[in-house]
Amino acid sequence: MTNNTNDLIDNPTPRCACLLALDVSHSMSESNKIAALNEGARQFLQEVRDDEYASCAVELGIVTFGGVVTAQVSLGPLEKAQWEDFSAIGGTPMGAAVNTAIEMLETRKREYKENGVSYYQPWLVLMTDGMPTDIYAEAARKLRRMAEEKKILVFGVGVGEANMKILAEFCPENRPPLKLDGLKFKEFFAWLSASMAVVSQSTPGTAAKLPPTSGWADVEL
Repeated sequence: MTNNTNDLIDNPTPRCACLLALDVSHSMSESNKIAALNEGARQFLQEVRDDEYASCAVELGIVTFGGVVTAQVSLGPLEKAQWEDFSAIGGTPMGAAVNTAIEMLETRKREYKENGVSYYQPWLVLMTDGMPTDIYAEAARKLRRMAEEKKILVFGVGVGEANMKILAEFCPENRPPLKLDGLKFKEFFAWLSASMAVVSQSTPGTAAKLPPTSGWADVEL
């Protein structure tokens, strides 16, 4: 039995899994993007931990892709989430990262079911400043299909010169990717933590009204 499974027994609160799939390829070293990403991700963790409801319900996982795909944080309780600052290096294996993220989410969902813990629709945030450098089409189709079947809530976020057309292949038609306004990483992660707070106080299986994206996106969804 894993420690994360023990946590499900100790805390039967309905869970909202939030998995961040983050581009840390070489291009993220430009214009202070990687530093802003690091600051925003740590801010997100702290804000969710500080929320009375979200701290019990939200689980965090982080997958980075820069040269290689790395599971920086195993999907599980917030108190166990810790990681070294991300470094920008290598290419952009986005397809492989998405496959890893899907596997992590599906594994955790099975653990929820096995332990009788209800859960909200899992979130997958896919953030990139470029385009895939691996063979990605099958992973994109799989993620999009899962989103359209309401198995995963996908948020695509493009940074800088991101190829938004390719990023859209990973997202359902009713939730196209949004472009980050400049380097508003902190504003995005503040929106994400506020969204987690809203979801954690809703009833699993119902649609929660999320905060507006106008604070960080070029165009509001």
